[in-house]
Amino acid sequence: MNKGTIICVDDERNILLSLHDSLSQIATGYAIELAESGVAALSIITELSQNKIEVPLIICDRAMPEMDGATLLTQLHQQFPKTPKILIAELTEISHAIQASDRTHLYRYITKPWDETDLSLTVREALRSYEQAKQIAAQNQTLKQMHLELQREIANRRRAEALLVYDALHDTLTGLPNRTLLVERIEQAIRTVRYDSTYQFAVLFIDLDRFKIINDSLGHTIGDELLVAISTRFRQCLRNTDIIARLGGDEFAILLEGIQDTSDAIQIAQRLLESLCTPFNLKGHTVAASASIGVVVGSSSTTYDSAADLLRDADLTMYHAKKTGRACYALFDRQLHVQTLKLLKIQSDLHQALERQEFILCYQPIVSLSTGKLIGFEALVRWHHPQQGSISPGEFISVAEETGFIVFLGEWVLREACRQMHQWQLQFPLHSPLTISVNISGKQFSQVNFVQQIEQILLETGFDAHLLKLEITESVLMENAQSSTNMLNQLQALGIRLSIDDFGTGYSSLSYLHRLRLDTLKIDRSFVRDVDRSVEQIEIIRTIIALAWNLGMDVVAEGIETKKQLFQLRSLKCEYGQGYLFAKPLDRAAIETLLSQDLPLQYLSQ
Repeated sequence: MNKGTIICVDDERNILLSLHDSLSQIATGYAIELAESGVAALSIITELSQNKIEVPLIICDRAMPEMDGATLLTQLHQQFPKTPKILIAELTEISHAIQASDRTHLYRYITKPWDETDLSLTVREALRSYEQAKQIAAQNQTLKQMHLELQREIANRRRAEALLVYDALHDTLTGLPNRTLLVERIEQAIRTVRYDSTYQFAVLFIDLDRFKIINDSLGHTIGDELLVAISTRFRQCLRNTDIIARLGGDEFAILLEGIQDTSDAIQIAQRLLESLCTPFNLKGHTVAASASIGVVVGSSSTTYDSAADLLRDADLTMYHAKKTGRACYALFDRQLHVQTLKLLKIQSDLHQALERQEFILCYQPIVSLSTGKLIGFEALVRWHHPQQGSISPGEFISVAEETGFIVFLGEWVLREACRQMHQWQLQFPLHSPLTISVNISGKQFSQVNFVQQIEQILLETGFDAHLLKLEITESVLMENAQSSTNMLNQLQALGIRLSIDDFGTGYSSLSYLHRLRLDTLKIDRSFVRDVDRSVEQIEIIRTIIALAWNLGMDVVAEGIETKKQLFQLRSLKCEYGQGYLFAKPLDRAAIETLLSQDLPLQYLSQ
């Protein structure tokens, strides 16, 4: 294998041939080129360079016509800086060789006539030096490449780590900060308040109204696009220093730092609500959206130990806004905090209440308005708390709905009502059969095993299915009309009667009402309240009764409290009613007294 080409330059042919012979013995594996002048040497080197042939050694005579050795080696150094260069000089020319060594970057010089041993050692050392330098250069190149690759790997890892950190702190759908990052910033704001009494901040907890309906009707893709579009609009309402985060689902939260007072937070809340007034155009669908916002202000006068506590209050304030009427904001205050603690206490006590048998049923009579004859009852649950006493259904039913406990409570009410009614049938066998109406929540109605659950209850209690009425609100039926129809058909196949509760306060979708094959329509108390003095209310009730008759449904009016209301409802041909005019919800003992007397109830008003 050719290790490269050694170039020998001398204007005396016999010296060149002598060098060639000596080098052939010393530098085996190397080619040897001979040049009789500097010009010829340059020509050879040019050709070798073009062919990318290494030149590991140049041996040149010092004294040559046209171009001396020192001049030639100086030029060659620019092209081959790492190639060892040996200058051959007469003994009398040594001083000139020494003077030229720095300029020519001379490796060694040899006197002529040369000593073969000296020539051999010098050439071998020069070639070994060249090879070592080449190896070092290759190793340096390898190390340099390794260093570059290491730098790239470090940069890639840093980018990957930065991406992981970003992903861990941001929502993948909207690109907004997530709960983790928001909590960190809120904790920082809480710490700032502790050492700067003038500092104030606010947290806005946002929940989209009826977002589930959009998801269910238009699909999750449109739902996701709506979330992204809403987040874009929200960001346009904020300062650069404000943080908006997506907490999950359709919930967002905003941290406003360095506000002057509460009005700043309210102004932002109003701006956010206004930004949703313009509908969104998503893939050909025009989608309207609204939101409910809970606002909590953090300052030296409010003491929060953690972001979790503050977000809890903001969340509960948001739900207060949602209950107020949606598409609005609510501001947290201490009274709401007290209510919140009470709700939390109710929530924690609810599950134990069933085990402790703290719930009881009361029964409000339903009567024939024409005869006053008792036709049935509505079962109403009451809670007797061991410490708080009687807790209003208005306080605990909504909590049971939100927590899902309503499913367990509703099943207990159904079972207890059926059990009690069957017991009264046995206790008062001469009394005409009475119906029992039981309210069904949306969460109960959506259970896949709801029909089977009722079948089991009827089997266990021995109660006649034809005397059981299930009261379901319009909103529950309309949330998924098709599945509601299927469920109602299964219930009616069992002989169970179905009633639409609080009619006129929900969707009032007449197009679906005739498909649902309901048995009874209950007029909400809000219409009955002014029926004795409002022409408008009279006409509404007249229309509802006519609609019910055309659909083959019974009508029950709720909340009858005065004889004037009773007389007006009678004149409108309303068949049945319930209310304080006849009786308040009664406990078991009072009902048993009532059944034993078997008197028309219109004369028992208390």
